[in-house]
Amino acid sequence: MIDLESIKDPSFIKDLSIKELYELCDQIRQFLIDHISVTGGHLSSNLGVVEITVAMYYVFDPEKDEFLFDVGHQSYVHKILTGRAKDFTTLRQFNGMSGYIKRSESKYDIWESGHSSTSISAASGLMLSDETKRPIVVIGDTSISNGVAFEGLNYLGQIKNRCPIIILNDNKMGISKSVGALTKTFLRLRSTRFVRVTKSAFQKILPNPIVRMGHQIKRSIKGLFQNDNMFEDLGFDYFGPYYGNKLKSLIKLFERVKKNKDPLVLHLLTQKGKGYAPSENDTEGSFHGVGPFDPKTGIEYNDSPDKISYSEAVGNYLVNKREKEQFFVITPAMKNGAHLTKFADAYPKDFIDVGIAEEHAAVMSAGIALHNKKVVLLMYSTFAQRAYDEILNDIARQNLKVIIGIDRAGIVGEDGETHQGLYDVSMFMGMPNVIVTMPRSIEEAIGLFNYAFNVDKPIVIRYPKSKELKKDFDYNYVCDLSWEIIKEGKKGIVLGYGDDITRILNIANDNNLDITIVNARCIKPLDINMLNNIFKMNLPIMVFEQVVSSGTLYDKVLEFKEENDYKSKVFKHSFDADTIIPHGKKKDVYVAYGLSDDEILDWINKKIN
Repeated sequence: MIDLESIKDPSFIKDLSIKELYELCDQIRQFLIDHISVTGGHLSSNLGVVEITVAMYYVFDPEKDEFLFDVGHQSYVHKILTGRAKDFTTLRQFNGMSGYIKRSESKYDIWESGHSSTSISAASGLMLSDETKRPIVVIGDTSISNGVAFEGLNYLGQIKNRCPIIILNDNKMGISKSVGALTKTFLRLRSTRFVRVTKSAFQKILPNPIVRMGHQIKRSIKGLFQNDNMFEDLGFDYFGPYYGNKLKSLIKLFERVKKNKDPLVLHLLTQKGKGYAPSENDTEGSFHGVGPFDPKTGIEYNDSPDKISYSEAVGNYLVNKREKEQFFVITPAMKNGAHLTKFADAYPKDFIDVGIAEEHAAVMSAGIALHNKKVVLLMYSTFAQRAYDEILNDIARQNLKVIIGIDRAGIVGEDGETHQGLYDVSMFMGMPNVIVTMPRSIEEAIGLFNYAFNVDKPIVIRYPKSKELKKDFDYNYVCDLSWEIIKEGKKGIVLGYGDDITRILNIANDNNLDITIVNARCIKPLDINMLNNIFKMNLPIMVFEQVVSSGTLYDKVLEFKEENDYKSKVFKHSFDADTIIPHGKKKDVYVAYGLSDDEILDWINKKIN
């Protein structure tokens, strides 16, 4: 039994016997279940790569070879083997260990990423800039299906006399079940069970030189008759498919490919969630990223059973809306995360999950709108950034009616730096024709969606990763884009949007603040009439936004002030554009960055006094 928390670096693994390596894998699995059940985190993907990661450290040299984990959420085993098991109690907590690769945590963390499919391109740059290093990429959870991954493959496949290794962790799952034509391609590559078992048997029995010779003979004969392996077409030596959860044969396989001279793809079949029955049997992606749960049952703890998230409420609204009229819903691999399963089950012909392909989702939405069909495009704020050019040129420039739902707007919490929803307002504010909104409540979100269905322009509806009390929502409610005064006062004016406005209202009421609070639910265009009335009050104006301070409502209000020669002072409360907000519970991030209730109160008092 190895004390995982005493591991300082991965060198110890070279001295272990095969039996001890198997015991290490079992230990790591139980360790992950025990700890993630407390802190939350990415469970299934890490349980699936235990053997791959252990075998990598056993066969390759992490002092010379550079290990890249695509996305980074499948790196927990890597963190344990590089001396961070002791830090797992702080996983995804503020000032604690990141749930992704973090270069400041370890010299073995080579490539930081929270978005998918960038590892192959990164490996290309690393390899070209240092000829003494060999990149070894682990790419899984269908990240290979994204266009960025294929751009990297297209380049890397032409390189000769260098041996970057692409380990394709094929578990048939992204966050949810894999979709698209590439799924069928991988199905063909996986062969029959008989062929896979036979390959594994030969892998175990035959010496490496004979196996390598057989592999080359197979490729030569195959080339005479057919050429249908996309990786080989791109110039890679293709090995596979092999079972990626069979440690002994995996070690032998790694020792064989270690001697290869050209770029190669090693296709490994793994079971996402292996070793933990609730995770193994999860077909919806519930254990991809999970909050604290009961390890005995797999049931996630619900500390607010009387509340509903914006995501779930929007999903329910779309089901109700579809009962009355036809429209399409498109999402890039967010079926489960955006609570679209009910819609997909009820209206499968109108629901399209394009997989990890945000750019394609945006352009396809534009194509649907060109035929005057209604379409709702739903994605997380952080992933919308990947489709910037397509939203700008293919939707906004052509002024096409696409309703863009932006989930996880604002601070997202434990996923941290690469997932914060702080940048989309700046992105959308510079796009022509686009209406940008954010409701202060779920009811208002429903009202804005109903408004959007009757507007012939692209419209963005942002909503946060938070919850409200459940109730019978009025799915027929409609609200327009005009701003709303929700509290009147004589000492200052607070402008803002989203659920922050409700929080500021509560702070004002609890502390008897004599201020006017304005719900600026439409961020673009401005409510000119309301702005004129506000500036004529000659009071300090405070613009509160949970975004980076560049190209935001504050900038537009300031611009309006200068153009109309108003004298009121205008203040902002937002995040500096050069500040990178780390992971941690939302309340902890709020305290650290001036967004706690006490700090908001202090900020308002200073400005009005």
